[in-house]
Amino acid sequence: MRSLPSLAVVARSALALSFVALCCLTAVSLVAAAPPPLSICGVCGPDSIDGATGPGTLDIHVDETGDSRWVAHVPVNDTAAETYRTNTTALEAAVEDGWHRYDVAADDARDITPSVDPESQTVRVNYTVPGVASSAVGDGWVLDYFYAGDTSDRYDLVAERVSIHLPDGYAATNSPSGSAAEDGTLTWTRESAADEFATDEFSSRTYVTYGPAGVAGTLASWGGAAVTFGPLVTSHAVRAGVVPVVVLGFVTVTTRQFGIGRTGRFGARRSISARGHTAIETGCGALGLSLGRRTLSLLAFGAGAVLTVGIWIAFGFPNAVLVGSFVLAAAAFLPLGHALERGDTAAVWAYSALAVLGPLAVATAFAPYGSSLSLLYVGVLLFLPWSLGAGLVGYVLSLIGRRVAAE
Repeated sequence: MRSLPSLAVVARSALALSFVALCCLTAVSLVAAAPPPLSICGVCGPDSIDGATGPGTLDIHVDETGDSRWVAHVPVNDTAAETYRTNTTALEAAVEDGWHRYDVAADDARDITPSVDPESQTVRVNYTVPGVASSAVGDGWVLDYFYAGDTSDRYDLVAERVSIHLPDGYAATNSPSGSAAEDGTLTWTRESAADEFATDEFSSRTYVTYGPAGVAGTLASWGGAAVTFGPLVTSHAVRAGVVPVVVLGFVTVTTRQFGIGRTGRFGARRSISARGHTAIETGCGALGLSLGRRTLSLLAFGAGAVLTVGIWIAFGFPNAVLVGSFVLAAAAFLPLGHALERGDTAAVWAYSALAVLGPLAVATAFAPYGSSLSLLYVGVLLFLPWSLGAGLVGYVLSLIGRRVAAE
């Protein structure tokens, strides 16, 4: 006869199922709450204007004041081209009817002027959009019209090609995702003409920093980006960093209260610290290093730096930031344990601050996080496990640091 599962097993299973259900509900709510994607060039879709034979192109010309002139070209068939050429009213109606409801510039477009080029059989739509770029530092400029990193907005690249033309004499000083830069022009293209919409080619965090050619213009544009996005990134980083900071703060307090001196009677902790001490002593002996707090710091942060660089090379910068900040927070506990055992108050506060504030590095690197719901999602599914793991590893390292100091 099969025995019934114990109450503890049932409780653990229920807890696991509840966590999975919470993750699923959070993901579903994020998708449900997201607004429809905004189209880049609402009149450029293959079915936008009556008679269109394919997707159009969009050229955005930015002037020296930060305003812009947008020019869309949409290919049409012979019949439509002749109709629009001879009937202005029909052309205006076709453009108005074909304009995508969720076009990125639907609320900002001014002076919309359609026309027909009979030679190329294209409908040309001219309009202006003011204030797409701003200057915050010297001659540096930031085109942030498409930046929606603090919202749940996303884009559909409806046009076959979108090009942003900077003012004469200016050059882009960053490399927006998915773009190709040449002679002051940045271009995005759809990977496949068969895709009616392309949501991956144009990021919702797209922005362009630009300035006069030269070091001064580059620095000014970067300074402008810091002024433009700094408050937003800082706000989101602080909000996202609350959970890991609280968790690691709790771990540092626990480390101070429960160290080798108070828990040495427990075999598990004594065994962990002894094995760690033996490994460090062996390594230092092989390298000719003396055991001390500086050596512990060198070993912990040096190994972390090597690991971070390796992750950067193998898996890219975002993963390197995630792993590097984890290592920074956890590694600080090794010399922290040494300082606690020796009673060095200044060092204790310094390493505690490094461990607790380390999570802000990763929180800042991935900020902003879109909507408040997205921020909650990231905090629960990413930063909470991250901080718990860093805290657990850090506590073990603090025991080893205490053991080294006590020998």
